[in-house]
Amino acid sequence: MKKNNKKIVRAFLFILIVLWALLVFYLSNQNGESSSGLSRKIVEFFTKDENIINVVEPYVRKAAHFSEYGLGGVLFLLLFNTYEWSDRRKIFTSIPLGTWYAITDEVHQLMVDQRKGSVFDVYLDTMGFATGVLTMLLILKIIEIAKNKKKSKK
Repeated sequence: MKKNNKKIVRAFLFILIVLWALLVFYLSNQNGESSSGLSRKIVEFFTKDENIINVVEPYVRKAAHFSEYGLGGVLFLLLFNTYEWSDRRKIFTSIPLGTWYAITDEVHQLMVDQRKGSVFDVYLDTMGFATGVLTMLLILKIIEIAKNKKKSKK
């Protein structure tokens, strides 16, 4: 990739990361009732049975935590992939940044009405972030191997 193209891609990915962080902040800034209401609506789409809703809704919330941080992991890995860094450096730069953001997110929630910070959520968010980082790294490696195979056949 040309130097100017890398700068454009980096700027675009940086903007996406900022938008992702703002989305996480916005969702964490919702009071407990609003936050719970969103995941409840998702479950209600599939069933109106109150017993099922009460059991499933907390899992939907946790899956949302995991997924939103998984997206963050993908974005950070893609950004760091634009640098000539080793995979190890990409991983060990991305994941601590994701963990740091997860911690700040939970501290933020301590200040929001009807919300509480949770060490478990920091763990869950970090695992989601790490999954995003590692999955994207794996996808990029598969693409690289496929490109190399294609080149070697020519």
